[in-house]
Amino acid sequence: MMKFHKNLNIMSGFTAALIIVACFFWKTFMNIAISNVFLNGIIIGTTVFGIGLCFVNMFKLLPEYRWLHAYFEGDATCGFNPKLLSPISNTLRNKHIAITSADLTDLLNLVLMKIEDKRDSVRYITNSLIFLGLLGTFWGLILTVGGFADLIIHIDFADTSVLQNMQSGMAVPLAGMATAFTSSLLGLAGSLIVGFLGLQLQFAQNTIFQDLTDFMTEYVLEHPNQNSVVSEMIDTAPLSQAVYSTINDMYNVFVDYGYKIKDIIRIDGKYPAIVALGGGETLFIGTVNVPTDILQNTLKRLNLCFADTLEDITITARVLCIDGTTSARNEDIVHFTSINTFKNYMFHNQNMPLQTDDDQEAFVAYENYIENVLDYLFSPGLDGTYDEEDNA
Repeated sequence: MMKFHKNLNIMSGFTAALIIVACFFWKTFMNIAISNVFLNGIIIGTTVFGIGLCFVNMFKLLPEYRWLHAYFEGDATCGFNPKLLSPISNTLRNKHIAITSADLTDLLNLVLMKIEDKRDSVRYITNSLIFLGLLGTFWGLILTVGGFADLIIHIDFADTSVLQNMQSGMAVPLAGMATAFTSSLLGLAGSLIVGFLGLQLQFAQNTIFQDLTDFMTEYVLEHPNQNSVVSEMIDTAPLSQAVYSTINDMYNVFVDYGYKIKDIIRIDGKYPAIVALGGGETLFIGTVNVPTDILQNTLKRLNLCFADTLEDITITARVLCIDGTTSARNEDIVHFTSINTFKNYMFHNQNMPLQTDDDQEAFVAYENYIENVLDYLFSPGLDGTYDEEDNA
């Protein structure tokens, strides 16, 4: 926050210095301004508008910056709906959403486009001030050249009051020169002032964008996309589109109902399955179109491993298989006709959030234990083949 406020303090100090200088040299400033009230008034008004716009945009960034840090520091209910960061906030409203690297790039590009829109308005004012200064320069030159032309045409050297006529005739070209120089001076000064404030605004916007990039990169690393995780199964054996789609849908359902996906395994070395963990030592294995005898063997080996390595702890392990049937040999192997029936089952078996620190520590220990069991029972050997037959 200090880095962000530094830019605001620089803007405030710079503007205060300008006001002090303008007050100190008030008479000089007024003499410059009234040389061409119309054009110089437009330039001064545009400069004041540009200064105000820079401060308005800066103050609009402050709540965005606070929301960004509050959200990623754990306060998701900070009571502010960001506008500049709305693509990010709208995406993160779904707690279970997973963002790929490509999605992250698209989201950051949307935010960057919003930032560029803000910058374009300040740039336009800066360029307009330069244009107004040049316009005044050419306007003044036209008046100067025209005034000298009229003076030369109407001068009569035989007239005894020629010097008085020349003196009065010089008023128009001198006024033109005053317009040219003062408008150029005010236009360039205004563009420098608004440009400097716009630069500080840009630094503040860059601070937000850099922090956003860091936070979102960390978020993506901590919340891998389900499609990328499920697609890892294709690395060892190809899947049909139907199986891939069903596995991916199962993944989404597990996540939506509060379960943590621990791993992707292959039952019997070829059937893809998802391992989902819940509180209370609950374990689900979700798979598609696997023969019942293989499911029974897998569940048996899991329970034997639990019995050999655990004392006084009972793990509830169930296999959930979508295979278009409703047959079941026992309550620990549940068959489903479709993803909708599977979703209905999970709706009635939602995982409850962990309430205390002790519960979280217990879940971490449980998670590490399951990871070791899965590595022992389902990890491939050095030659790329699975060890299930040996572990059986």
